[in-house]
Amino acid sequence: MVKKTPPVYSFGIITSLKAHFMLVALYLIQLILFDASKLVAPDIVKQRWVCVAAFVVACAIIAYLVKINPKKVKFHKILIFALITVDIAFAAFNVYISRGMASRAVMLFVVPLMVAALLMSLSALLLTATVCAAVYIATAVSYFVNNFNEGYKVELYGEVGFYAAMFFVVAYLLWAVVKNRKIL
Repeated sequence: MVKKTPPVYSFGIITSLKAHFMLVALYLIQLILFDASKLVAPDIVKQRWVCVAAFVVACAIIAYLVKINPKKVKFHKILIFALITVDIAFAAFNVYISRGMASRAVMLFVVPLMVAALLMSLSALLLTATVCAAVYIATAVSYFVNNFNEGYKVELYGEVGFYAAMFFVVAYLLWAVVKNRKIL
């Protein structure tokens, strides 16, 4: 009897989702510590709990759909793009809720880029980097406009320009890794 091996996308999505659940665990530990030490206002804590709950539900649904359709490659590509979308929304929420351009949550925008690398496509990586840059810029500018006097415009443009460019740098570095893997 020949042992069946799962398709590349199925394995990649499941592995990625395991990493997402580790991210959730770390996020919740941080949230509990920040709440216990009263570093974050109660309404922000509530919003973060709702956001992480929605994030977990979305990841669980994607995991379930991968498990019930283990051989559908096109469907898996759609699920990867769904996961990328969920990651971008999660990152944008966290950037906004933690002070826009001053937020260290901008690092979360690297997660959808790493997920996009599963598609082993430069165009998918560049598309994801473009969407990440656009959403980050919109989020940071929205926070700046809604909370004026939390920084200077030149600082805003410098920060969003730098991080938007970094998304493309990370995308190209991931492409270098993926391209080398395709050769092997």
